Amino acid sequence: MASFVATAAPTVSFTATNLNTFDRLPGSLESIRALGAAVGGSYEVVVADGPSDDGATEWLAREASRDPKLHVVSIPERNRGRGRREAFEASTGRTVIPFDTSLAYDAAYGPILSRFLALQSPKMLFSEICALSRNSVEAVGGWRDLIGGEDVDLYARVIARFGVLAYPTGHAASQSAKLGSYARQMRYVRGGRLARFRRIYAVQRDQIIGSHASVSDLLAFNRSRPASRRVALAGFFALTALGAKLSPIGPAELGRNNYVIVREGLFQSLLSEEWRSVAPQGPPPRLPLTADETDFLSQRSSVFRNRRDALAPYLTQK
Repeated sequence: MASFVATAAPTVSFTATNLNTFDRLPGSLESIRALGAAVGGSYEVVVADGPSDDGATEWLAREASRDPKLHVVSIPERNRGRGRREAFEASTGRTVIPFDTSLAYDAAYGPILSRFLALQSPKMLFSEICALSRNSVEAVGGWRDLIGGEDVDLYARVIARFGVLAYPTGHAASQSAKLGSYARQMRYVRGGRLARFRRIYAVQRDQIIGSHASVSDLLAFNRSRPASRRVALAGFFALTALGAKLSPIGPAELGRNNYVIVREGLFQSLLSEEWRSVAPQGPPPRLPLTADETDFLSQRSSVFRNRRDALAPYLTQK
C-alpha cells in the first residue's frame, strides 16, 4: 500500500465529532479505514474530539501517532456542530464524508461511495453514510455550532442549492450499533437532573434552529402521544422555542421547515431512480417514516401528498 503523503490533498476526507464513545470508537474507525481503502485514491480521517473523559481522547492520540492518515482536532465543548465544522475546516479532501463514531459501517457502503465519487456530482449523497463535495459545503457556509440539528441545518442548504442523490438504506451489521438520541446525549452529561435537563433543553433549542421548526411542527411530530404528555411537551417546546429566538444563531431562511426541504429532496430523487447509479444491483432504498412523520408530511409536503402512491415502494414504517 502506498504511503500517505501529507502535502498531497486527499481525494476523500472522513470527518466526525467524537464525544464519549470510547466503547464504540475503535470499531467505527476500523470500518472507516476499510471504506477508505475501498473507495481507492488517497483518504484522511479527521476527528474532532472534545472534551471526552471516557478514555477516547487518549486512545485517539495514540492512534494518530501511529497512523498518518488520522488527524485529531481538540474542541473545548461538547457541541456536535462545532466538531463537524472544525473537523471539516481541518480536512482537505475534495469529497467530505461525515461519519458517526458510535457506528461501525458495513463494508457494503464501499462500492456505493466509489460510484458516487465517480459521478463528480455537486449533489450530496444521502444514505446511512453521506457524502458531500467540499465546494458545495463551502458554498452554503458549512456546519454551524449547533448542539442538535446540525446536519439537517446543513443538508437543507446543500439540497436546496445543489440537490441530493438519495439512497437511504441500512445494513444490519452497522444499524445494530446505533445509539438512541437520549442515550447519546446523556453520555455528555456530568451531574444530576438539572444537568440532564440543561442538555436536553440545549439540544431541543438547537434542533428548532436547525430544522427551522415551529412549536406546532414539533407537536405534529408527537401527535400519537397521550394528551397529558402532549401538554407537557407543549410547554417544553414553547420554552425551547423562546431560547431559539434568543440564540445568536438563527435558522437558515429557506422559506420552509428544513426537514420538509430535506425530505422533499429525497422523495424527488427516489422518484427519478437516481439511486441506481450508485447501487445498480440494489437492494432498493428504504426510507423509514413514523406514523406522525407520515401525517406531518401529508399536510406540509405537496410532493409527498401528490406522489405518495409512487413513493410507497420506498417507504417503510418505523
